[in-house]
Amino acid sequence: MLELISAARRRKRPPTHDLFDTVRMEFRVGLLDIDLNLQLNTGKYVKIMDRCRLEHAVVTGLLHRAIEARTSTVVANTEIAYIRELRPYQRFQVHTRLLGWDDKYSYYDQRFESQRKLHTHALHRLAHMYGGKTISPQAFQEMTGLNLSSPPLPEYVRDWKTLLQNKRRLTERDIDPERF
Repeated sequence: MLELISAARRRKRPPTHDLFDTVRMEFRVGLLDIDLNLQLNTGKYVKIMDRCRLEHAVVTGLLHRAIEARTSTVVANTEIAYIRELRPYQRFQVHTRLLGWDDKYSYYDQRFESQRKLHTHALHRLAHMYGGKTISPQAFQEMTGLNLSSPPLPEYVRDWKTLLQNKRRLTERDIDPERF
C-alpha cells in the first residue's frame, strides 16, 4: 500500500527513463520473505515484480499518462523460471523492461539478479483497460499520447505466445476429466 501512495505522489515528476529503458531496483531478502526451504517465497516474487513494474511506470511517465487518460493495465499471463534460490539477507536487483506490444498485449521482461548471476526470469503479458473493457495497445498509446512504435518482440516472446495459443486451444476443447 505504501508503494502505491509513493507512486501516486511521484507520478507527476518528469520522467527519468525512456519507455524502453531497463529500470533497476535493489532488494534484500528478509526473514518474513522466506518459505520453509529458507528461500524467497514464490508469493513474494510476484509482489516484488508488481512493485518493480509500478516503478517502471512511474519513472517512465507512463503511470501519470495512464491515470490522466483513465486507463489501467492488468496482468493477463505470467511465466516464471526459478533458476537459483535467493536466501535470507541476500541482496538482489530486479531489472524491469518493456519489450514491446502486439495488437492485443504489452510484454514485460523481469530478471532477478544477485552477484551478476540470474536467479529468476519472468515474462508478463499485460492487457490495457478503459471503462472496464479491454483496449488494444494502439488505443492505449493514442489515449495516453505516447504514439510510439513497438520494437520487434524477441523470439522467446513469440515462442511464448505460441505456447499460450496452444494452451488456449486445449482448454477450449472438451477434455475428458478422467484423463487428468
